[in-house]
Amino acid sequence: MLRGFLIFNLVFFILSGCRSPEPIRIEVSPSPMAASPTPSPKPKGKTIAVNVFQLDNQCNRFVATKAAVPANQPVTQAIAKTLEKANSESLDVAGYRVRVKSGVATVDFRPIPNARRSLTSLANCEQLALFGSVRRTLTQNPALRIKSVRFTDRGQLIKPQ
Repeated sequence: MLRGFLIFNLVFFILSGCRSPEPIRIEVSPSPMAASPTPSPKPKGKTIAVNVFQLDNQCNRFVATKAAVPANQPVTQAIAKTLEKANSESLDVAGYRVRVKSGVATVDFRPIPNARRSLTSLANCEQLALFGSVRRTLTQNPALRIKSVRFTDRGQLIKPQ
């Protein structure tokens, strides 16, 4: 009986320390770190024009809109513009990191701790809206020099449907 009491208290003690902190906003910096999607002011300084792609309401085709992004961070800011437009309650993304090597962009999403749904549990249309919009925005803008896009969830490869 004492053994059961000790095990219960040990488990309770361990679990009580496992609370996740509140989601943090990651600031955009010149490093490969990017911010979560928040409305951004008009960029200052030198900019480049990009097409930001979004999936239409019927989940049939991508629609492009023009946006200006800072020339010193075009890839991270193009993603920010894409997520800003695609942000919905079903997308529990706290932030992301971007790494570009030899024309391949790796977008590492950072889900909100204790999110209701994982990125891989999104419906096909939701996955296409998220991953497809980012992929199309990065690969269809020659100025960004991105040939292909990979997605990860805290470093683990995601294979969108």
